[in-house]
Amino acid sequence: MFFTRVVCGACLVGLLVELAAAGRLLPAATTDPRVLLKDIAGFTDADWATVDAGGAVAKVIDSEPREIAVAGAVRIAATREHLASRMREVENLKLSAVVLDLGRFGRTPTPADLARAALEDYSLDLRGCRPGDCRVRLTASDIGRFHQEIDWRAADARARAARIWREVLARHVAAYVSEGRKALPVYANRGEPLSVAAELSTLVSRFAFVAGYSPELHAYLQEFGPGLPQGAEDVVYWTKEDFGVRPVLRISHQVLLPPSGARPVLVATNQVYADHYMDAALGVTIAVDAPGAAGKRAFYMIAVNRARTRSLSGILRRMIRGTVQSRSREAMRKILTATKTALEASQGRS
Repeated sequence: MFFTRVVCGACLVGLLVELAAAGRLLPAATTDPRVLLKDIAGFTDADWATVDAGGAVAKVIDSEPREIAVAGAVRIAATREHLASRMREVENLKLSAVVLDLGRFGRTPTPADLARAALEDYSLDLRGCRPGDCRVRLTASDIGRFHQEIDWRAADARARAARIWREVLARHVAAYVSEGRKALPVYANRGEPLSVAAELSTLVSRFAFVAGYSPELHAYLQEFGPGLPQGAEDVVYWTKEDFGVRPVLRISHQVLLPPSGARPVLVATNQVYADHYMDAALGVTIAVDAPGAAGKRAFYMIAVNRARTRSLSGILRRMIRGTVQSRSREAMRKILTATKTALEASQGRS
C-alpha cells in the first residue's frame, strides 16, 4: 500500500507508520526499551522473547482516524556504529522494493537537485487544479503559478509544468533548510487549508520519550531549525516511491546523532513534502546496547514512526484503514529483518 517507510533510512513505511496513541505518552525519563515499547506499543514478554531470539516484531497502535502508528524492534549482533554508518548512506534506501529512485539536495537546494526526479503525468497536468480542489498537495500561490505561467494548450505544457514543479519544491526545501518547521507549506488542495507545521507539531508531541535519550534532540524536534544538536549530522533528500497505488514524490530530512559513549544512536526523519497521501510524517529510530552483549556487539534497534493524513478520514477511506495498518506493520517487520541481515553480514566481514 502507499504507507511504508524504511526504518534504516527512509521509506514510506516509517513516514506513515507510527506509534503511540494520543494520551499515552511515555515519561521522558524512561529509556529501558522494554518499558518504552510496552507502554506505547503494548509489547509483551512473548514479543521480547521473539526479539531476543533474533526475530523482528512490529505492532500497530490504534490511534485517531487521521493517524497511522507502528512500532518495532529487533536485536542485531553488530555495533551501533554499524547502524549509524548504514543510515548515513541514504542511498541504501534504493535497495528497497518501494524506493524507485533517490537523490540528495545540496546545502543550497536548487531545482537542479531534482533533475533526475521523475514526475508523473498525473502531477504534471494541473489544468483543473484550483485552491480547494487539487489532486496534489500545493500551496495556493504554487497552484497559481501553474496557471499563470503555462498555456495548457501548448505542446510544451508538461515540460513547463515539470520546470515549475522543480522550482517550487526547491524553494520549499531552501526555506525549510533556512528556517525549519515554521517554513513548512500550508496546503491548499482541499477546502480547508492545512498547515504542515501544525501537523508536525502534533506528531512531535507523541515523541516525549526521545528526551530520555537526548534532551538536545528532543528540543530540536520542536522546530527542526538550522542549528543542529552538537555532534549531529543531517541530509535532505528526495525519493520516488511506489506502494502499488500511485508513485509518490517525497522529500525528507534525516538528522543522525551517532553513538558517543553511552549515548545510543538516534535518527529522526521528518517529511518536508509529499505530493500524495501523507500530510506530515515523523519517524525516530534508536539503537541501544542489548544487555549481556559482550563487547557491546549487539543492540536493540527500535523504530517508532507516525504519520498524519486526510486521505483516510472519509467514510469509505476508513474501510481500507485496517488494510493499510496491517501492511504497514508487515513492512516494518521486513525492514527490521533486512537491516539485521545486512548489518550482521557486514559485521562478520569486518
